[in-house]
Amino acid sequence: MKIKGHHNVLVVCSMRDYAGREFFAGVLDAMSNTSNWHLSTVRPGRFFSNRELVNEEGEPYDGFILSMPGTDEVMQRIAKSNTPTVLVNITDRRLSARCEAVASVWLDNADIGRRAAQHLLARSVCKAAGYVHELKHPFYSEERMMAFRRVMKRNGCETSVFDDSGDYGDFFTRLRVWVRGLPTPAAVMTASDMRAADVINACKAEGILVPSQISVVGVDCDVSQHTKCGMIISSVPINMRMMGQQAVRELDFLFKHPKWKGRTHEVLIPAKEVFRGESTSCSVSATRLVKMALDFIAANRMNRLASSDVIAHLGCSRQLANLRFSQVCGTTIKKSIEKARLEEVQKRIRSGEKVSAVVKSMRFTSANQLYRIYKRHFGHTIRQTGI
Repeated sequence: MKIKGHHNVLVVCSMRDYAGREFFAGVLDAMSNTSNWHLSTVRPGRFFSNRELVNEEGEPYDGFILSMPGTDEVMQRIAKSNTPTVLVNITDRRLSARCEAVASVWLDNADIGRRAAQHLLARSVCKAAGYVHELKHPFYSEERMMAFRRVMKRNGCETSVFDDSGDYGDFFTRLRVWVRGLPTPAAVMTASDMRAADVINACKAEGILVPSQISVVGVDCDVSQHTKCGMIISSVPINMRMMGQQAVRELDFLFKHPKWKGRTHEVLIPAKEVFRGESTSCSVSATRLVKMALDFIAANRMNRLASSDVIAHLGCSRQLANLRFSQVCGTTIKKSIEKARLEEVQKRIRSGEKVSAVVKSMRFTSANQLYRIYKRHFGHTIRQTGI
């Protein structure tokens, strides 16, 4: 019998939108290391039925990458088989129940919710928080909401969740009522950029200013939504390209370990850094931004801080941070760090602590370094410090 020297692989995905195209691009990226694959694609839903389980040559597929489901019949047939299958951000209880030749790649929706909350907290002074679900309330929208709500609650901010039940026909009317009821300033996360555009338009209809009264962050980095609301939307990018790459790696593993049995292998793909758009860009006043920086410096004065550490904590550009410090304090971030640390040194020296102990506890490079910085800052030596 002639041994086949390749794997027939079917990828089920939609390339109608940016996310689907990025996912497929990731598949192609990773396939450079799997040259023995013969790749085919098919659209999901009714286009993926039992008829598509063989390729153009009539050969059955050796593996599947499913980013979207097909008909119920074809999903049932795949579940009953032992064909290596990778599920990408979809749920199917029948396939998930398999113990052999199946893996799952998921977006880390909790990470998406956390990043959105942290971005809004860093950029906004808020009395309230809000969350707007995706229509039909999919599982990923719930996971993002729960993580977002937890972070906001830890920071003393309760989250109002928009009730997305009911017909789409009255969706916008109900959304207008909801945004009107939020105490301002408020910080709102939406499950997608499409919903973020809806929130921004609802705010405009109600005469609510974005971002000064309500700041908004979405998910997906979908540029097409910017024109729908007339504003560049701040957004948490999802790493669909990495998902495609990981899906290929998972299927390749299943091909190379045909006798592997065990629990379904699940991989979480983290989000990217938040894209900062106009919908959150102006929500932090100069005074508030500097206060956030000084609080961070004070809390970390025992460590060797750099200006870049403070700027990373603020989540803004270096240029903006330096400008705000100059405007509010008339000084620089570097000098503010030095001031906080050396005031702590002076306090410890005056309380009788030895220089060697201060050097160790505050992580100075050496006693000589501390002596130099101290004299430059105060204009006199440590010995001349009154005790």
